[in-house]
Amino acid sequence: MCTPDLRSRGRPADHNEVRKVLFLLVGAGAIFASYMAVVFGLAPADSLGSGTVASIALPALVSGLVFTAFIAMVARSDRASAGQVHELHAQLARKEVEITRLASHDELTGLYSRHHFDETVGLEFERSKRHGRVFAVLLVQLDDLEGFAERAGSLSKGYVLSEVASLLRTALRINDTGGRYTDDCLAVLLPETDEQGAAIVAQRVHAELAKREFFGRGRSVAAMLTVSQGIAAFPCDGISWHHELQKAAEVALAEAKAAGGGAVRTFAAPVLDIGAAPHSGADTRALAS
Repeated sequence: MCTPDLRSRGRPADHNEVRKVLFLLVGAGAIFASYMAVVFGLAPADSLGSGTVASIALPALVSGLVFTAFIAMVARSDRASAGQVHELHAQLARKEVEITRLASHDELTGLYSRHHFDETVGLEFERSKRHGRVFAVLLVQLDDLEGFAERAGSLSKGYVLSEVASLLRTALRINDTGGRYTDDCLAVLLPETDEQGAAIVAQRVHAELAKREFFGRGRSVAAMLTVSQGIAAFPCDGISWHHELQKAAEVALAEAKAAGGGAVRTFAAPVLDIGAAPHSGADTRALAS
């Protein structure tokens, strides 16, 4: 991405300053010579002829015209320079906004980047611990994206993913945060939402996706796409860091993928029976459709 080169823009301005100084010196010299001729005329003032007076007045008149033109030129140049400076500032402001947006957003989906999403989850995790609030992370992964793109008629995977991201934004609330988690997985941060609330969002995603029909080249029958979804909510026993919560959502997503296309699973911390051997795995619970 190119940014304006302010140093190269400054060189013409330096040349303009040199021309201004030259104009001032020439004009001032002409006026000085004219009025010196009037004061120290070649003959006494009462004997000056009309030709002599004209020869003295003409340079003064020309000098005045030159100075008038010079002042007009300077004013016009200053206005043009001010306009250029204003436009450069506007371009820089637009570039800064664009750079900031690209740094925090995924260009393909328009959702937040993974880095920005992780930071947002971290901030929400700290807020939840401090104020005793609940929140959830929902992962949405496209089922067999590459195979679906081919079955649908050679649709590009990027196109399919961007369409699902658009549908995901439709299913979210105003305070929810969507991001691109991996190549074919999207993520949603759901503030003030427990497991049941996150399950409702997951079902809303399924409902929106069921309405979407994908037609590829030479295909008269629409191909239907499914997604697997994993949910993890906080507070949750055994989770003391926001990355652990995201890992819990990944565990639930893996269970959903193993259960087949279109499944939703929610993470549950393992329950230890008294006297039983410690259980190191994580349970997941299926959500009713």
